Formats: sequence, structure tokens, C-alpha cells
Amino acid sequence: MVEHNDNVPLTDSDASGIHPLAMLFRARSIALVGASQAEDSVGGRPIKYLRKYGFEGQIYPVSPRYDSIGGLQCYASVRDIPGSVDLALLAVSAARIPDVLEDCAVKGVPTVLIFSSGFAELGDEGRDLQARLVREARQHGVRICGPNSMGTMNLRSGLTATFSAVLERDHKPGPIALISQSGMYGAYILAQATALDLGLGLFATTGNEADIELAELLDYVVHDPETRAVLAYVEQLRDGDAFVGSAEAALEQNRPIVIIKVGKSDVGARTAQSHTGAIVGSHEAYEAVFRQYGLIAVDTVDEMLDIAQLVDYGVFPKGKRVGIISLSGGAAVMIADACVASGLEVPTLPVEVQASLKERVPFAGVANPIDATGQLFNDPDFYKDFLGALVDQPDIDTLVLFFGQMIGYVKNLGTTVVSESVNAARESGKPFAMVAMPGDGRAAQMLKEGGIPHFTDPERTVRAIAALANFVERRETLLDRLRRTRDLDLSPIARTDVDTELGAKNFLAEHGLRVAEERLARSPEDAARHADAVGYPVVLKVNSPDIAHKTEVDAIKLGLSNKAEVGNAFEEIMRAVKDRRPDAEVRGILVQEMIPAGIELILGVKRDPVFGPMILCGLGGIHAEVLRDYAVRRAPVDQDTAAEMLSDLRGYALLEGTRGKGPVDIESVIEAIVNLSQIAVRAREWIEELDINPLIALRDEQGCVVADALIECAPLSEV
Repeated sequence: MVEHNDNVPLTDSDASGIHPLAMLFRARSIALVGASQAEDSVGGRPIKYLRKYGFEGQIYPVSPRYDSIGGLQCYASVRDIPGSVDLALLAVSAARIPDVLEDCAVKGVPTVLIFSSGFAELGDEGRDLQARLVREARQHGVRICGPNSMGTMNLRSGLTATFSAVLERDHKPGPIALISQSGMYGAYILAQATALDLGLGLFATTGNEADIELAELLDYVVHDPETRAVLAYVEQLRDGDAFVGSAEAALEQNRPIVIIKVGKSDVGARTAQSHTGAIVGSHEAYEAVFRQYGLIAVDTVDEMLDIAQLVDYGVFPKGKRVGIISLSGGAAVMIADACVASGLEVPTLPVEVQASLKERVPFAGVANPIDATGQLFNDPDFYKDFLGALVDQPDIDTLVLFFGQMIGYVKNLGTTVVSESVNAARESGKPFAMVAMPGDGRAAQMLKEGGIPHFTDPERTVRAIAALANFVERRETLLDRLRRTRDLDLSPIARTDVDTELGAKNFLAEHGLRVAEERLARSPEDAARHADAVGYPVVLKVNSPDIAHKTEVDAIKLGLSNKAEVGNAFEEIMRAVKDRRPDAEVRGILVQEMIPAGIELILGVKRDPVFGPMILCGLGGIHAEVLRDYAVRRAPVDQDTAAEMLSDLRGYALLEGTRGKGPVDIESVIEAIVNLSQIAVRAREWIEELDINPLIALRDEQGCVVADALIECAPLSEV
């Protein structure tokens, strides 16, 4: 019998103390409803594969058509099964699923996996049927995977709850888990992994996600003690908070998630009033979350499986410093260039070490990369000395070896090189990767047994190493940031009147941001009096809930230096609004201080439909929207994350000071970002978008000032 692993978390467990999701991977008894004697049908393959892969639990075929299937007693209904059932696989028509689900509930089956299609993917009628299933399942405490799922697998125990023909080939169990929102493409990834001799242990396809979603499955597998890394194929997330929780768990468990997100375009997005809303689409939100929570985002399955291969061999670089030995000078340069492009370092060997290696082979390149040259064919033994010189350097974390086709073509050279490499890797404990075509002979077997992964493309090798090195390096930093944000006061802020610039800025000032001094005028005389109090020069601009962009209607006047200019500006703004926006409600004219010269920035918030409030910062003017120079994160953020956002900007040097101008008060900008991110979370139920444009960052440690602000709220019916 398959034993449950006590280390798997039992949160949300049923009355038996067993996590319902565990049944998708660790069930001890499986019922197949809709079982068939035709082995290659949807109702026949699960039994065929459970036997092929050595499942030791109970298998209960369910079908009124047969007395037995493959020597197993067949039952007319799940209710008739004499023993308990951990997992039911449903392979019947969509119309029959509700009745079968009721049978499972009466039987006490905790988890049901539905292969059948014909639900939400077909339209309104199918969505209604799917919603009915979920209501009934929740009423009875049954969890559903699917419908329209290709199934799940635990290749370590032989639990193959799937009808996918990918299992016609043999697959090796291992430390990698794969969760896919596409059944067919997930199976394709598994097939490619097997072609590379990678070991996948857990596999799941989510189907329609009527109940169990990808985020829950991710959370389960990252807690699995036998899993080292998780591969995820994602089309669209439904529960961003749950996904972030799974990503945080992966960081805490030290298990990287390598993710492919398809559907990156933001087709059909509405045009937002604010600059922030126009900039931040769903793709930017996904990218920001992946980076912020330590996921390794890739664009291709090749990249995904390159990283998986390193994990499968236990290669987790402890730093970004790479040592390179190559038979080819050209390949050495290519690998070194790829390292630099990927953010890795190639330290130069000490002068005395280089001199020692030159004595051994005078014409070799010895600085790092080491070009071993063709002399290796004449004297393979010197390889040990060269390799030892790299391994012994404390400032080298990972070694990349290039031998091209020679290991597979020249047998004596191949076995010597591989033997010495394996010995050096074992003695040093440093990770190795080899770029070579070892063939299928003794050298290839030695590499495999010695724990050194091999690749055929130098640049892909380096990118995979860089991805894992970056994960290892950033993990503790990201965990520290997450711990700090968990301690913040994120209690809700009640909805208030923010539909004008004055209302928005009063709200921001109430919650800790510094705003420009300003007063509201109802007449030219009011405006002149307020200008005297604020101090010249001043700015006048319309205060209206209907005018988001004042320059478009000539409703803002800058640099006014006396009462006459202020009075005239008031009248001009009122005429311009009346002519160009006669429908607009005008709630007076703002008289605002003219803020000293500094650097204009934009700060913003947008409530993403998946991840909730996202915080944005960028340089003002054309930089954010036209030049796309901005940074985005999920709110809230801490000071370090805010500082990282600013440093991500291509124009960051402007903040540090250029051409004789000193730096602006960067620390005050960081605090403004942090503060705004907390406001975003605390008011997430009613603020859809928030735009501070511009935020003026002043020099000489004078802080930063909100010069203009716009807040767009959710309709009252949504709050």
C-alpha cells in the first residue's frame, strides 16, 4: 500500500486529518467511474497505467456494463464499493457527472478528479452546470480537480490518475514537480523532460479549475519534501492572493518555481483616465509579481527544462562567480560573454596561479576563461592541474566546462576529462556543468553517475546557471522584505470624497504624504487673496471631478507672479472650461504654491484584477508612458523594494545628480513609495487607480511634494 507522507501540510484537511489535495498524489484507493475494458480509451488507460507504473493501492473499476475489468471486480456504483475511496476519477458524460458526484459524496470520497469536458469551456449552459457541481461538492465537503482535466501523477509511487497517452513511454521519477493549466501541453513538457532523462515526480493538470486552482496545487507541491523545484505552465490566474501565498511558501521552503506565462498581451483593456492605468496592464503585473516573489520566469520550454536539469542534478550555485575551461578559445569567449550578459562574474585568476599554469602549457590561455588548447590531446593529464587551479579559488562558485564533441569522439580523452571532472566536483562540493556531446558511451555514463549535467548550447547553459544563482542570491533578501511587510498596519481605510484634485490631495496628506500648499478660490478676488497667503509665484488650476487632464482644456496656469495675473488667469480658466467642457462640474479654482525646481516623477496605483493593488514609479514627463521607463511591484512594498524600483529606472542617474546639479532627496521618494503602497492596500476595496503626477523630488534633502493627484474609485455598488 502507498503510505501517506506525514510531512505534507494538513491545512484545510478533512475530518480524517488528510489534506484533500494529497489524494491527487498519495491516494491509497482509487475508483474509476466510467471504466472500460478498452485499454486505450479514456475509461481504460488509467487502470492500464496504474498497473504499468506499479501502483500498490486498491483500484475499483465502476461501470454497470461489466462484472470485471482486467481481473478487477467492477462495481455498478461508487456506493457499492466495499472499502473506502480516497480518489474518484470520473470519465462519464457531463450530464451524468452531478449524479456521480452525489454518489461520491454519500460514499465519503474526499477528492474527485473529473476528466469529462462539456462544462464552462462550452458557454453559459456549461458554466451553469459547472457552478452547480461546485455548490454540491462544497455542500458535501468534496474537492474537485477539473473538470476537463487530463489528471495527476505521482511517478514516485506509481499513482497515475490520468488518461494521457504520454505514459505509453516510460518516465523516470525524480525531484521535479510540474503543474500545468493545459493538459496536452503539460504532457508535452513531460515528454520533453523524459527525452532529456529528467526525473519528474509530481504532475498535475488543472482543467477548468472549477474548485481546485493552480495556486493550491503549487502550495501543496512546494511543501512536498521530495520536491526540489516546481515547473508551472500558466495561462491565467484566478486567485492572485493565493498564488502569492504559494510563491512565498516556495521561498520559505527553498524550492524555486520556474514559470511560463502565456497570453501576455492585454487585449481589450479599457483606456484608463490615469497615466498609471494606461501603463500598467496585466502582463506588467505578472512580471512584477514573478520578480518580487522570486519566481524564475522563462519564455520557452527549453529554458524551463535547462533549469530543471540543473535542479535534477542538484546544481544550486552558491554565488555568481564562474570558472571556465574550454578546448576552444572561441567557445571560452562566448561563455564569458554569456556570463556577463546574464549577470554572472568571471573572476581573473591570481597572477601566481596564471604563472604556474603557463609553466605547464606556455601557449594556453590561463586568466579565466582557461583555453586548454589542443595540447590536451597530447597530454590529457595536465587537465587535472588546470581544473584544480580553478576549483581551489575561493572566489569561484560554479565551473563551466566546454569540450564540444570531443568527449564522445575521442574515448580516451573523454573518459580522462570526465573522470577528473567528477572527482573535482565531489571533492570541492562546487557545482559543475559541461557543454559537450558525450554520446551514449562510457563518458556519458560517468557524467550521469558523477552528477554533472551536460548541455549542448553554451549560452543556454549559462542562462540556466544564472537563473538559479539569482534565485539563491535573492532568496534571503526577498524573505526579509516579505517579513517586514507582514508587520505593517494594513487596516482598511474608509471610503472618502476624493473625486477632485483637492479631495485626492487632502486624502494623501491625511495619510502621510506631503502635498503642495494650496487653497480653493470661488472668485478672482478669492484667488488673489489666497495667492498673497500662499506666496508668489503661484499656479492656478481647475478643481473638477470631470476633468482629469487639465492641460487638454487649458485649465492650468503656471508661474503667476502678481494679483493681476492671478485674477486674469482665474477668468481665463473659467472661460476655457465653459467653452471646451460645458458639461463639467467646476468646484472652484485651486491656488497652489509654485514648487521649487526638482525632478518630476510619477507615482501610481492600479488595482489589478488578479493581484490587487500594484504600485508604480517612474520619471515624469515623457519617460513613463513614451519611453516606458517605470517600475512596478505588488503593494505593499518595504524601503528596500522601493529603492530597487527607483534603481531599476534607466533614468535613475538623473535622481543622483548630473551636470553640476546635486542629487534629489531620494530617501524621501522611497518613503513616499512605501507610504503610497500601504495606502493602496488599505483602500484596495474602493480605490481602482491613483495617480500622483507629478511628484516633485527636491534637492538638498528638502523632501518631495505631491503637485497633482487623481484618484479613480470603484462604483459604490462594488464596494
